[in-house]
Amino acid sequence: MTRLLSPRPFDRMLRPIKPIAALGVLATSAALSSFSAHAGDWIVGSGIYDITGPAADRGMVGYGSTAQTTQGIDTRLWSRAFTMGKAGTQDYVVFVSADLMSIPQGVHQGVMEKIAANGALAPYLNKNNVMLTATHTHVGPGGFDHNVMLNMSALGYDGKNHSTIVEGIYQSIVSAFNSQSEGDIKIAQGQLTGASVNRNTEAYHLNPDAADYPTNVNDTMTVLKLVKDNGQEVGMVNWFAVHNVSAPQTHRYISGDNKGVASQLFETEKGTQPPLTTGFVAAFANSDEGDVSPNVCGPENGCESSTEKNILRSANLQFNKAWSLYHSAQESLANTLDYRFQYVTLPGYEVSGQYTGNGSQTVCEGTLGWSMTAGAGWDGPMHIDGIQEGMTQDNEGTFWNANETLLGNVFAGYPLLGIMDALSNATNLFGSAGDTQHHECQYPKPTFLNTKLSNNIHLYTDTLPFQMFQLGKVLLVGVPGEITTMAGRRLKADLLNHMSARGVEQVIIAGLANAYGGYITTPEEFNVQHYAGGHTLYGPNSLAAYRQIYSLQAESMLAGSSVVPGPAPLDWSNDQLVNTIGVVYDDKRLWESFGGVKKNTASSYNKGQTAIVKFRSGHPQNHYRTMDAFMEVQRKVNGNWVTVYTENDISTRFRWIRDTDADCLACSYAQLEWTIPSDAPSGNYRLKHKGHWKSGWGGSLKSYTGKSRTFSVK
Repeated sequence: MTRLLSPRPFDRMLRPIKPIAALGVLATSAALSSFSAHAGDWIVGSGIYDITGPAADRGMVGYGSTAQTTQGIDTRLWSRAFTMGKAGTQDYVVFVSADLMSIPQGVHQGVMEKIAANGALAPYLNKNNVMLTATHTHVGPGGFDHNVMLNMSALGYDGKNHSTIVEGIYQSIVSAFNSQSEGDIKIAQGQLTGASVNRNTEAYHLNPDAADYPTNVNDTMTVLKLVKDNGQEVGMVNWFAVHNVSAPQTHRYISGDNKGVASQLFETEKGTQPPLTTGFVAAFANSDEGDVSPNVCGPENGCESSTEKNILRSANLQFNKAWSLYHSAQESLANTLDYRFQYVTLPGYEVSGQYTGNGSQTVCEGTLGWSMTAGAGWDGPMHIDGIQEGMTQDNEGTFWNANETLLGNVFAGYPLLGIMDALSNATNLFGSAGDTQHHECQYPKPTFLNTKLSNNIHLYTDTLPFQMFQLGKVLLVGVPGEITTMAGRRLKADLLNHMSARGVEQVIIAGLANAYGGYITTPEEFNVQHYAGGHTLYGPNSLAAYRQIYSLQAESMLAGSSVVPGPAPLDWSNDQLVNTIGVVYDDKRLWESFGGVKKNTASSYNKGQTAIVKFRSGHPQNHYRTMDAFMEVQRKVNGNWVTVYTENDISTRFRWIRDTDADCLACSYAQLEWTIPSDAPSGNYRLKHKGHWKSGWGGSLKSYTGKSRTFSVK
């Protein structure tokens, strides 16, 4: 097993490097015009909280594979929040970046309910000025949506995981708000090349405006630096468009993936090491990443020899650019602050010819196309016989001669899809996969499933939140889904055209914001029906609708008027039909104890080697150990044991292993692994495990600990 060798970011690359700023390489920001800002123009604050969830036996969400269940932790998942307010007023916005695949509607609703119930927050914060976004990691536990589709890989709804995520995001917001103080927001912007590629160039180059741009990805990184008036640096948030999929669908360990690790690298350099210490918060937020991959050396190929190295390569590229921009940031944002939020039900929404280019059009009812079931060929193909990208209503006969055979191939590997197909047929809203009838509005997408299976079962929400913040010359646009590069470029051009009169010079898309509505492609990309087109739920006029909705919000900002709040989305919190199965009980042999050592460490190690210990354990679902740890690396300092790393550090791994012996059916092991960094101090160490075991059905939880022998590091 290849593990990472150091907790320090600059020892982690395949070759030694130094901080970019130290090499004298500074971000190019000459093109950014200057606004004067004075001490106290802004209110700034930051917060972070654990949202990790079940570390074993829960299906991951992102790739859609029920076989990809959690087996431990590489890094914990975090919610990072930033308060930005206008000094001298009670006007604030809060931006959140969470290590999740997406922010489902139910999570957004849950967080807003908690804010509304907090008497200290409710007068200032609500859905209008709080933006929740996700980094889009595909290696976190699922089951936390109130709609059905994203819970499929977890085999149902996991209420405990949902509550953990809602509470964690809320607590990060509370911390960010309570830590606020007068300060400054500085901005820097530059290009990061070599860290991303367009994973669907065929579709991209069908866009007639493709030749208008020098690259087929958005390679701009924008950094905001938050500093209090007393000089304390409290946070950094940057936006860079890249799929957070350096870990493939075979990976089973929870991880923030490339963006989560980049955050950890930055926070470590700033002296923060959650859960041991919190303070400076660094968020690597996502942007218009719909067709952008970190696998720059080919399909599922991040250029390195292991998943860990691929994650680290992408993380370091983003970290180094952000580090450089952060330390070169001199320009202060003017303290213009404004925001808009509204809900729009997309099916049936009318879009003018100004945005469709083809007269007034209506947005379609939602469907999933057959190409969506193929997966993204570059980053996560499904490998189902008979299914591939590019399946359209016109060529479907090329791909299947007998639809029954094709359906059999899909449903054999994904039986829940078969159940949904039956429900889709039963509703017969506008055709379904089973009878190969397709909705004319969705042409040329061939329908696999209707997103509304019945009045009580929706795969996705169809009432989406649209939001934007103006922060000085920056317009931050919260998009509730995954928008492709060219779709993002067209939307940003619209908004820049509107908002330049109000001082806006940069429009930034904050992807995966407040709800998840699949992909947003251009009509040209939709027509070829690759994965992203098949996952553009509401048809070829989806982008046109987004452009119109956001343009109307921009016009309301210019006019100083409000927007229509729109219809409240359905609340499914009490209507979950299928729930995940939890732990019944934990077992051990009569002569064993929980926390007992099964296989101990060696007595000494050299730096670069991996120390491993194996304990009899309880199931990690019993207790998530939020803001705590299953694993601690402890060093003896002046006669006392001091925890120096947890499973949140990239030099460690917490591995859960089911005991398959016939005489111990509910038994399991916890294996702790620490690859000793090159800069770790020599001395005496031990590995400590903490957990909980369950005594039986409905039984109580009991805590336990286990410790390895003391070993020396030379």
